[in-house]
Amino acid sequence: MFDRIARRYDLVNTVLSAGIDGGWRRRAARETGLGPGGAALDIACGSGKLTAKLARIAGPRGRAVGLDFSPAMLAIARHDHPGLEFLEADALNLPFDDGTFDATTIAFGLRNLSDPVRGLREMLRVLKPGGRAVVLEFVRPPRGPVGSAYRLYLRTVLPAVGGALSGQPAAYRYLSDTVDSYRTPAELQKMAAQAAWSKIGFRALAAGTVGILSGMRA
Repeated sequence: MFDRIARRYDLVNTVLSAGIDGGWRRRAARETGLGPGGAALDIACGSGKLTAKLARIAGPRGRAVGLDFSPAMLAIARHDHPGLEFLEADALNLPFDDGTFDATTIAFGLRNLSDPVRGLREMLRVLKPGGRAVVLEFVRPPRGPVGSAYRLYLRTVLPAVGGALSGQPAAYRYLSDTVDSYRTPAELQKMAAQAAWSKIGFRALAAGTVGILSGMRA
């Protein structure tokens, strides 16, 4: 499915988020605490937008790696960000030794993992002691008018616009139907605790419809 929507994925995201998805990724990159010369791994990197932001922070002496399981997404990432390192691999079995990176990230991919807690454990495993893991993810629509409007948007606007722009309506119906699998902030933090993250925090964005989950390796 992700191979089929890869060509228009960034365009659809920009339209559906009214252009503010880039700001969410910038916040996530800053949340890692990565510095010049640091090493970062961006899991489920897609077209590499967050990977590129991490690379700019790490600078020429640092390292930023993007990892995804979709060859078509990776082809776009390599085209759009030449010179960066991208590889095809499984988020549940990261091909890196323990303690390789200063920061690990995943943006809008956690809910697509078959075992999200295992994915969070892998993010922690490849971190150096004191390294920081960051998850940027949609959260379950909050109760009240904002939550009701957001749920309606996900159920109607997202599949209609996403399907029209991408030419893959079935894919965006799937993404819309996953709204009921979105976790609450409390559930995300509980999952991070199960994965042995320490100093767990959560920052709500976009009126509580998007959030940044963060934690560290002790």
